[in-house]
Amino acid sequence: MRITIEPNSDSYAVSKVSCGRDHTLALLSNGKVIGWGGDGSGRIPAMSPEYCTTIAPVHAVEVLLEVPLTTIAAGEGISLGVTKRRELIAWGAHGAGIGGAIGALAPATPLAIGELKEIHVAAAGEFQCAAIDEGGVLFTWGLDVDGALGRKDTAHDPAPRRVGGMPSAKLVSIGKGFMLAVTRAGALYAWGSNAAGQLGVGDLHSCDAPTRVHIAAHVRAVAAGASHALAITDAGEVRAWGSNNHGQLGRDQPKYSATPVAVTLPERAQAVAAGMFFSLALGESGHVYAWGWNARGQLGQSDDQDRSQPVRVPDVAGVIAIAAGQAHAVALTSSSLVGWGSNAAGQIGGADSAQRHPLMLVATSSKETLHA
Repeated sequence: MRITIEPNSDSYAVSKVSCGRDHTLALLSNGKVIGWGGDGSGRIPAMSPEYCTTIAPVHAVEVLLEVPLTTIAAGEGISLGVTKRRELIAWGAHGAGIGGAIGALAPATPLAIGELKEIHVAAAGEFQCAAIDEGGVLFTWGLDVDGALGRKDTAHDPAPRRVGGMPSAKLVSIGKGFMLAVTRAGALYAWGSNAAGQLGVGDLHSCDAPTRVHIAAHVRAVAAGASHALAITDAGEVRAWGSNNHGQLGRDQPKYSATPVAVTLPERAQAVAAGMFFSLALGESGHVYAWGWNARGQLGQSDDQDRSQPVRVPDVAGVIAIAAGQAHAVALTSSSLVGWGSNAAGQIGGADSAQRHPLMLVATSSKETLHA
């Protein structure tokens, strides 16, 4: 297929971005979605042995949607989308079961989500998914190891169920076996695996119920990595906690923190994103800062050296949104979408397998044709 971004076309401008383990999604203003990379990008999932494909992995594909989307969420092999009718759909492949289906899904298959209606927010992880409806009710499903679903349950629950004890929520983020949720009042809650202190509650005990994370300020946004987490306060200050084995908390020591610690940035932050062992922050100036693990060039510094202090990503300015995958990152500006880091599955298009500096994926203000 061929996707064309027309000159100065608002209908084809990229409005949102999301990164999964090894794929990237871009939501266009007209509700269409294009993707790059592995399972979840819109290609025929690799878990479908009855299909084969010769599509080159460096090109984008259009997800075959029947209805426009308002938001997207890329996970580890799967993707979720919310339609304009506030319904949830999924595509990709997932061994833990999505909406009751085990294994591969078609490029876009409506979820069997029971009585869920008026969905506003969705999040996808490795073995868990979550959704928030217009009333702020949080639902989770997938594997419940270490209480990752926020309730005492069977080990595997493919049907979405309400998380009890959780106040009205507006945001949710999923790490490896744990979740974070921000309430409409700006309070932060966490549950699930906690071996590295990634719940931020002061100990290393896993928890199967939402537990308050004490940050002395309202929380505006949150991001969960593999075993660490980030939050932004209303004042634009960044807090980090959990594993610090690669400096992803913005400091050399300690090796982990079970409570939130401040990250020193040169300006106020307006967004954060967390990869496997690395962190990103978007400053109010439109500059992007990165720190932590850098083996695949995911810090955008033209090398593979870890950083324990935030450094600005060069040659990227005017950024309005950021996203992080397992080992890659993307930044959206008013005129382009750029990516850097791991490209082993083609998640940042025509680049080296480890792209150590930002590379343009899509030019949204001039004609750009993508082949797939």
